[in-house]
Amino acid sequence: MFRTGFGRMGGETPDKMRQRMQWLALAFSLFLMVLFVRLWHLQVLQGDKFRALSENNRIAYRVVRSPRGLIYDNQGRLLADNRASFNLYLVKENSTDLNETVRHLARMTDQPYDELREKVRRANPFRPFLIKADVDRNTVAFFEEHRPDFPGVYTQIAPLRNYRIERRGGHVLGYLGEVDGQQLQEVDAYGRELRVVRPFVEKPGNNLHLTIDDALQTKAEELFRDFEGSIVVLDPGDGAILALVSNPPIDPNQFAGGIRSRAWRRLMNDPLKPLENRSTRGQYPPGSIFKIVMAFATLNEKVMRPDELVYCNGSFPFGRRVFADWKEGGHGPIGMVQSLAQSCDVYYYTVGNKLGIERIARYSHMFGLGEPTGYDPGEKGGLVASDEWKRRRFGEKWYPGETISVSIGQGFNLITPMQAANLIATVANGGTLWKPYVVRRVTSPRGEVVYEHLPSPIRRLPIGKEVFDTVREGLREVVNGPRGTAKKAALAEVIVAGKTGTAQAVRLNLTGRKTKPEDLPRKFRDHGWFVAFAPFENPKIAIAILGEHTGKAGSSFAPIARDLIASYLGVPGQPQAVASTPSGARTAPVATSTRQEGNLLED
Repeated sequence: MFRTGFGRMGGETPDKMRQRMQWLALAFSLFLMVLFVRLWHLQVLQGDKFRALSENNRIAYRVVRSPRGLIYDNQGRLLADNRASFNLYLVKENSTDLNETVRHLARMTDQPYDELREKVRRANPFRPFLIKADVDRNTVAFFEEHRPDFPGVYTQIAPLRNYRIERRGGHVLGYLGEVDGQQLQEVDAYGRELRVVRPFVEKPGNNLHLTIDDALQTKAEELFRDFEGSIVVLDPGDGAILALVSNPPIDPNQFAGGIRSRAWRRLMNDPLKPLENRSTRGQYPPGSIFKIVMAFATLNEKVMRPDELVYCNGSFPFGRRVFADWKEGGHGPIGMVQSLAQSCDVYYYTVGNKLGIERIARYSHMFGLGEPTGYDPGEKGGLVASDEWKRRRFGEKWYPGETISVSIGQGFNLITPMQAANLIATVANGGTLWKPYVVRRVTSPRGEVVYEHLPSPIRRLPIGKEVFDTVREGLREVVNGPRGTAKKAALAEVIVAGKTGTAQAVRLNLTGRKTKPEDLPRKFRDHGWFVAFAPFENPKIAIAILGEHTGKAGSSFAPIARDLIASYLGVPGQPQAVASTPSGARTAPVATSTRQEGNLLED
């Protein structure tokens, strides 16, 4: 029986045994194949991921910020340095509950959860993502104490740019981010540093020594705080920028640690556009300061002699139009010097008609108008109108009546405050157009001079000394003459020269009736210009002031220029006593004109 049972158990035929072995071999082969495919998938297709995860258990990236260089003014006064700050970072891949972690981070740093979550979603999962720079000590203490509860979150001390002048000079100093590097560290399960695997050698930035005079910059900001617009102050001897104001101002410190979305949106949506540097990017009609260019063109082209008179009765008929002077009744017989001193429109209507638009455009370009000065890569060039420009822009020819408007700084022409400052600086120094600059030199952290700026002349104007003397005499009379339009700029101990200007933002008041500036929307109010230089015989300072949509005449800004000049030159700020003449805001009625041209306010 035993043999019979054994025979039945082991009595399978060789074919059946072979078939069973084949199935076992097939199953084992399939198992090996699946194992191979899985290993290939893990090691080849996802090898980088798991290698990074493996390394991430012990290796972590840490952001290292090198301190930026220091910034000084022209007297060695510190404008910007660095201070220690605590920054909060998140490494996404190390977080075990990313959504909950982001929720805590948003609450602790006072950020909208949805915005922060979207930023984190786009971040590199293996690199530190900055949640917030310059967090307060309570936030730092909380995350350090609860580090095991928030894997992937860590704090780090870093140098942060610190602007010591608060809201001053933001458009000069800028608002750049920090200089970052990467350091590899070995960390434990809680992210605590064990050792540095690959160090990052910190290299402090070079130091900047600017041409800005901080005392003058402060004074300019204070005097101009109630206006929108710009003040540009230059050294006429080499083009150095002594002060630059663009209002509304910006505080560069709000950008140093990373500006929040809401604050950024407020800046971007502000109708006054505080981020725009009005000094280099604001473009405005030049108004009557353009009469300076017209005076040079008139004398140099011998269109009129300096002592030759034009009779001004308050209007200038041309074709079917009548162009009005700002002064009702006119100025009477007037020559070159007094045409500048009293800003007579009729005089420049007359000489503009004789010069023609092409010569006016040529002299405009000669003085640097219609092109960037070269100070700022983002600088705008303004506009100098000509027949060729109009044909290209509008497909129309130039009409002589348009030349009349251009002659007093209205019409198509546009300039920037930087160009206006360079114009008056060129007049002050006798004919050299300089490229404005703000960096005097660059030094290494050890004090070695890395770069020294050499003043760069753009061109020497081909205009004789006699012409310069006549125009400069007219500008002196603007401030010091009995009929000058800017007597409030006069000083007792220093002779100041200047020119006022009022530029129409739009053509209004076509009926000739007077409209008060305060009754107009801001965007329709006139701009006020004042340019000046001093001392008259040996100029050390040149100023351009632009009051944007103030509705004020350019003469309103003469006291600001006076105080800046007095402060910079170290002289008493009392005005020089000069004989006064009746003046004020007047409307020039036009009885026979179809539209009124010219300024409605006294320059």
